Amino acid sequence: MAKRNRRQWLLDLLKEVKGKIDEERLAQILEERGRACLPEAMLAKAKKAAKDARNDKEFLDNLEKVYPMLKREDNEVYAVYPECYCPGMKELVRDAPDYYCCCSVGWVKEMFEQALGRPIEVKLESSVIRGDAECRLRIML
Repeated sequence: MAKRNRRQWLLDLLKEVKGKIDEERLAQILEERGRACLPEAMLAKAKKAAKDARNDKEFLDNLEKVYPMLKREDNEVYAVYPECYCPGMKELVRDAPDYYCCCSVGWVKEMFEQALGRPIEVKLESSVIRGDAECRLRIML
């Protein structure tokens, strides 16, 4: 099956289950899939950034060097993407349901939790798929 057809299949599936699965459970499923999507190379960079740090500030300083999407504003930490970088949706982003972005929450959460060895919270504040100018995920360490 061609990549475009697989992506369309995924979109069709997501649209079909909407309303048939509790929204909270659907968000959990997508978050779990996002966790599984984190590339080993990015995880290794995040773990190294944490290993070389004595505290969260140093970790963020180190991580910024290898993860340019990391932004700090006042006392808040964000992952900010000017467009949807999801390889599964990039060409079909206009057709993707807005809850698809729960996958990105899982991706970011997995990277930070694995690197820091503790649970963190991530909140999706804006999304290109939802019509916003950028994807913005707030990271609460």
